[in-house]
Amino acid sequence: MKYYKLKISLNNYEDRLNRTILFKYDNDLDELAFTILSIFNTLAYHLYKFEDDSKKYECDISLREAEEMCYPDKGIDTWLVTLDQLDIKNNKFMMTYDFGEDYEFVIEIIEQIELKEIYRIPRVIDGVGYGIVEDGKYILEDYLDGKSLKYPLLFIKKGRYTMLDFNSFDLAECNKKLKREISKIRNAYLPY
Repeated sequence: MKYYKLKISLNNYEDRLNRTILFKYDNDLDELAFTILSIFNTLAYHLYKFEDDSKKYECDISLREAEEMCYPDKGIDTWLVTLDQLDIKNNKFMMTYDFGEDYEFVIEIIEQIELKEIYRIPRVIDGVGYGIVEDGKYILEDYLDGKSLKYPLLFIKKGRYTMLDFNSFDLAECNKKLKREISKIRNAYLPY
């Protein structure tokens, strides 16, 4: 089975927050978006788009909104496009998530490989950092830039408040939750 080995990083923080994945060559951009949203611990309630060197590709919800608002500059539906159809020079393209916060992910195609194993869902093989903070991009950037935070970032885990460690990354846990998370995210974004 053919796979792309992809390195996905938060723009400007490539060394502090990234994932390397195996992604099936014939999966569409929606599947890549759902994977990225899962592996960077998002809540997946904002729109996303991809851009290569010449075009932009938008999720179904974004395209419907553009049509309702009569925006002239619509992109191509992400459901219709696979990685080998992109116009990519230098093996890199971008995904933007949350058009208010503008989280930009740099996606680098490292190589195309052939494996005997068949993975039904993408597989994370390496990573650094916890993920992003929904509606808190500037807090995350302050932390990654080494600035002290005025208050600790807490989240609820197993019914208890837990301090968020941005440096943590658990490869086994990331892969374990991937199937469940991708399915939830797909159901949230796709009406069919």
